[in-house]
This record gives sequence, C-alpha cells and structure tokens, in this order.
Amino acid sequence: MSGKLKLKIITPQNILIEELVDSVFSKSIEGEFGILPDHISYMTDLDIGVTEYRIDNKKEYVSTMGGVIQVRDNTVTILSDSAELGEEIDIPRARSAKERAEARLKTGISDTDVNRAQAALARAIARIQAATKKK
Repeated sequence: MSGKLKLKIITPQNILIEELVDSVFSKSIEGEFGILPDHISYMTDLDIGVTEYRIDNKKEYVSTMGGVIQVRDNTVTILSDSAELGEEIDIPRARSAKERAEARLKTGISDTDVNRAQAALARAIARIQAATKKK
C-alpha cells in the first residue's frame, strides 16, 4: 500500500488542488463514496456537493458543482465546472443565494425556472456546507 493519493481538482479556470492526500470522499449522482490508497480504477459523474479530503488527519472541504471523478493508479482527478475551497467561500453571499433560490421556488414558476432554481439551491447549500464544516 502506497499510503497516499495524488488529488487533482481541475476547473475550466484553474487547477484548484494538486496535493498528496490520505483519502477523498465525495458524492456521485448515485450516492456518496470514499477513495483510499490502492483503490481500484473508478470513474463516475459527480453530483453537486462537498468533496472532503484528508491530509494527516486534517479534513479539508471543497464545494464541487458536478463534473467527473476518475481514480487510477493512486491518482484522483476531479474535473468540475466549478469548485471552491471551503475556507474561501463567502458565507453571507452563499446564504443570500440560497434564500433567493428558495424564494423563486415558492413563487410557482415554469418548469424550466424550477430546474434552474433547484440547481441554484443545491449549489448554495453545497457552498455553505463546505464553508461551515470545519468551523
């Protein structure tokens, strides 16, 4: 057992994380999962949620807005449209986005707008969770 995983989280804007970590936990469209060193090759679509990784028993959190995760040869690569480090998230702004999305859902809007509002709500909740888990 090698003991470490190379974690890379990549968005269209930048490489957010490229570190050696002990484990990775995230949420696919089929449910939550964890990756430890020497995991079998694995690939799945990510859901909107929080990705947790651990380095020397220290937990770090990232909001990931969907995408794909691939595990191969102790390298975990996440390609996501958008991702933010929990410690860099503006919590008041995320809470405002959550409130706006909830208000939109209460107004009886069209199906297209309901889908957009539900996605906005899920993104806001993921951002709030990633920002507040360490505190």
